[in-house]
Amino acid sequence: MLERDLQRQVVTIAKMYGWLVFHPLPAQNSNGQWRTATQGDTGWPDLALCHPTHGFLLAELKRGKNKLTANQVRWRDALQAAGVEWHVWYPDDLDAIHLRLRGIEC
Repeated sequence: MLERDLQRQVVTIAKMYGWLVFHPLPAQNSNGQWRTATQGDTGWPDLALCHPTHGFLLAELKRGKNKLTANQVRWRDALQAAGVEWHVWYPDDLDAIHLRLRGIEC
């Protein structure tokens, strides 16, 4: 499964359970390169999800054996130290994702 397919599935699940979803979309520049317009430190998680009763969380999506980059680890560590719920989700985590987004802690 490609990361974009996992993202589509997670967003669909989140919307099904009433979550608000934020994900910045990349755009192609005039040189044909893909970029996501951001300002600040790189490595921010792929999805920000917020639900009025199930909380706020950030999720980094990965596929295969892909690992977090050094910048993603920096963000993870800082966000968790600040008390933010943070996840790295792989396609094999879809059952756990369903449970968490339904509001069931796993």
